[in-house]
Amino acid sequence: MRLQLLLTYFLIILGVASSDNQPGEVRAEAPHSEEEAVDYLRDIKTLLAEKCYSCHGVLKQEGGLRLDTRDLMLEASVLDLDDPNASVLLERVTASDDSRMPPPDEGTAVDATGVQLLQQWMAQGAQAPKEIPPESPMEHWAFQPIAVPTMAAATSVNPVDALLEAKHEPLHLQPTELAPRSLRLRRLYLDLIGLPPTLAQLQDDRPWNVIVEELLNNPQHGERWARHWMDVWRYSDDYGLGAQLRNSQKHLWHWRDWIITSLNEDKGYDRMVLEMLAGDELEPDNPEVVSGTGFLARNYYLFNRTTWLDETIEHTSKAFLGLTLNCAKCHDHKYDPLTHVDYYRFRAIFEPHQVRLDPVPGETDLAKNGLPRVFDDHLTEPTFLHLRGNPADPDPDTEITPGVPAILASFERDIEPVNLPRVAFEPGTREYVVRDRIAVAEAAVQAAAKACDTAKAQWTATQAGTSPVASPSIQFSDSFDALNPQAWELSGPSWEYHDGQLLQSQADRDTHFAVLQPPLPENFELTCRYTTTGGSTYKSVIFRFDENEDRSTYNAVYTSAHEPSPKLQITFCRNGKQTYPAQGQLARPIEVGQEYHLRFAVHGSLVNVWIDDEFQLAFELPGRLPGGKLSLSGFDATVAFNELEVKELGRDTVLIPAGAQTPLSLEAAQREWDIAEARLEANQAAGATLQAHLELLLARQANQGVEEALNLTIVRQASEDLAKAELALLEADPNDSKLAKSTHERLAKAQATLAEAKLGNGTFTPLRSSLKALETPEHTEADYSAVYPSTSTGRRLALARWIVAPENPLTARVAVNHIWMRHFGEPLVESVFDFGLRAPQPMQADVLDYLAHELVSSGWSMKHVHRILVTSQAYQRSSSSVSADANTVATDLNNAYYWRMNTRRMESQVVRDSMLALSGRLDRTMGGPSLATDGKSLRRSLYYLHSRDEQDAFLGTFDDADLLGCYRRNESVVPQQALALANSGLAFESANQIAERLYHDSQISKREFVELAFEQLLARPANPEEVAACQQFMDQISEWQLASEPPIAAQEISARAQARLVHVLLNHNDFISIR
Repeated sequence: MRLQLLLTYFLIILGVASSDNQPGEVRAEAPHSEEEAVDYLRDIKTLLAEKCYSCHGVLKQEGGLRLDTRDLMLEASVLDLDDPNASVLLERVTASDDSRMPPPDEGTAVDATGVQLLQQWMAQGAQAPKEIPPESPMEHWAFQPIAVPTMAAATSVNPVDALLEAKHEPLHLQPTELAPRSLRLRRLYLDLIGLPPTLAQLQDDRPWNVIVEELLNNPQHGERWARHWMDVWRYSDDYGLGAQLRNSQKHLWHWRDWIITSLNEDKGYDRMVLEMLAGDELEPDNPEVVSGTGFLARNYYLFNRTTWLDETIEHTSKAFLGLTLNCAKCHDHKYDPLTHVDYYRFRAIFEPHQVRLDPVPGETDLAKNGLPRVFDDHLTEPTFLHLRGNPADPDPDTEITPGVPAILASFERDIEPVNLPRVAFEPGTREYVVRDRIAVAEAAVQAAAKACDTAKAQWTATQAGTSPVASPSIQFSDSFDALNPQAWELSGPSWEYHDGQLLQSQADRDTHFAVLQPPLPENFELTCRYTTTGGSTYKSVIFRFDENEDRSTYNAVYTSAHEPSPKLQITFCRNGKQTYPAQGQLARPIEVGQEYHLRFAVHGSLVNVWIDDEFQLAFELPGRLPGGKLSLSGFDATVAFNELEVKELGRDTVLIPAGAQTPLSLEAAQREWDIAEARLEANQAAGATLQAHLELLLARQANQGVEEALNLTIVRQASEDLAKAELALLEADPNDSKLAKSTHERLAKAQATLAEAKLGNGTFTPLRSSLKALETPEHTEADYSAVYPSTSTGRRLALARWIVAPENPLTARVAVNHIWMRHFGEPLVESVFDFGLRAPQPMQADVLDYLAHELVSSGWSMKHVHRILVTSQAYQRSSSSVSADANTVATDLNNAYYWRMNTRRMESQVVRDSMLALSGRLDRTMGGPSLATDGKSLRRSLYYLHSRDEQDAFLGTFDDADLLGCYRRNESVVPQQALALANSGLAFESANQIAERLYHDSQISKREFVELAFEQLLARPANPEEVAACQQFMDQISEWQLASEPPIAAQEISARAQARLVHVLLNHNDFISIR
């Protein structure tokens, strides 16, 4: 029925909706009538827990008072069962002065409804079930050591199955059968690599564990699980306003690629934690390790250091420990044994750290690429307790020492400062940094030398219009006094010689040509005196050269007296296609009846043009045609050619480079030449300084000649400063007296500095190569040193080692809970980021502990955990309860005992990637900078930009990861999702391509196509009703197409019907669900 509706009402797309029951909305209880009994557990205990337990419960007993059981309240005489309004409890919660509880700075007052509930409860005798006072916080299950279940250690079957089945037996639960192999394979592929299997892979009959190993070793496994962990670790590309970076860090994709690589290498989870929190202290000279600190760099926030550190503390504790330490920022945690001081001890660990961009090999521009990483900068920065969490109100008498929460401090690691290698605290001393800069400097010198040649050529061109020709030799000359058939081949009837002129007397378009017979030199200069005597429209005089026999390919220079836009133009034609480049055009007066002296020089592909001995234009041709001819002609013009001369240019001839223009005056040309020479000298000096830096670096590596190399570098730096000062003086506006004074002072200072440096009294300036993130909006890069502290506090490394210590009961449990949830659809511990006292012991605590133990004992191998889970029978079971045992369904409707598999919806990235993969269009290139969200890229979705300002619309429709925190994806069902699948270009184009790939045999029947489509897209066979409905749908589509005008070919009609059926199946619930 669902498929029938989907086919018939395609735009409604019922298949998107989930059939699973949704949790009901929690509504506030209305006040009770006096006759209605107040429920202690529901009404009173929850109220007191919210308002009172943080100060009067198991964690703390201010004034010796506990309110967490009825008996304890009676013992403390805070209840008055005869006169509730006279009770101490009501007196304190309704007080309007400073005695009110909770105090105004600790929480909101008990509202009227709560007061009424307390009154009624006491009036009804304060009834409550017998309670055992809550256990000591240290007895909480999550704080206990990981225990290895005995059965798991002894069983020969998958221990996960043994542990689950042990709970099935007492309840008489009957697990479902294994799902059909095709559905299991689809589930496995989507879970391990995030892409659906091909038809061939769906037929794979190799042993299950062999396929599992193959997928775990597939590079796309790292991409699939990187996106999961990017959710948990809050991956976000940088964003801000304009050029101002405000959040996260540029080029954070390096961290994303580190996650992918780490997962593919099966790097231990413990090692990943160490590298994310302290890679710069663990292996400070290894960029591949330091890349992991992108986890901390992501929390950067420009405007408020406290906000930055708050997010670091909150998400470090939630992601790795499952503790809501952020709830202790303003006061002791209300529920967990985490104190106000604990929070600031944790903050003190991160207090010194800052963020910077380090250079990467092959790139010197940090705007284009750089490695975002953290480092300890303010080593002695104190941490103070913020009263009520207010950073504007620190307690100056309470300086906090760094440390971990006291409740888990028994295995705290000692903090030991880390001495850093020079390349870590002075990034400019890395050899690749210096060599890359030398390469850039050499290119700058070459460009400056070319600019100097240009300036010289411009100066030369300005000098009385003389040609920049070195010793030209005349190859051909003609004064047109008489017919010269050996020199010219004339085509067309309008040519004639008259009074020492060669005349074109008819204004035609490309029908009359005078073609020079002697060959042109490869490099030549042509001079011609001519007059445009008339014409119709364009009135152009054209000098073609490099012309082939049929005139379909040539280069040319022409003038046009066209009104209202006369011009000089350099043009070219290739295989009949004419091009008029804008860079080869110059608007200028060209008048009919006036003689012009045109001169143009061609050297290689460079062309210079003069008119009446004034330089006009320089242009670089796209190429030359060896052996081509020279021809003269008028286009819509009559012309009188008076004289023509061709000279050969020497190989050492210097022409003005393309794009250059003649200075206004010889004085200005001389100034430009002087500046160009000074800029060349400054660039040469900069290159020499860098070369000295390299020699100093090599001397330090060899530990010899260091002092000599250092002195040389100091002298080179001073010489560079002097060359730059001389350049600045030349560039300064001579009419700006203030600027002239400052540049003269700079020059004098640079001269004095160089003199001192030569005497051995100079100061070394380190090479600045990294970019520290601004600590405040008012700062600039110049406010920070190019050299960072040579030691790191070691605080973060000690924290990381404590987090992954074998004694820590939380870390492995939190990690495997995330892994389990992403395989089974539901976590073992519901509150995935809160394992504190509010988290009840999970029903499958033994499974959790078994997996946590396996994670640690396997060297923290996540692939080992994946392997255990996906090879279990529990993982491979059917998710359908249609034919399930009735008692089982009734006993465990919500599948808390995992007697069947849970159905899950694909994440947004998997939906998109699956459509691209099935259509054969997925680009599987791995790694690199994040991609624009313009829909043009066909790469995997995790490579899209993901930030506040850049999120893909399609992915956002399907519950993309929340930037602020996404420990568990939401699964909403909204109409926009159906519309996105029905109307998006992605789905439509994918459907066309998938249908084309399935329709490999022109003789395939409709039925066979339907069966193939179901198998490929849904990994299951179509039942007879579905086959019939799909065939009917395709017939209806074909009928509509037959009525189209103009008519459509039969094969195309069939292809369209198939594509539309595929489009429907892409909208099917079985496609976007992992069953």
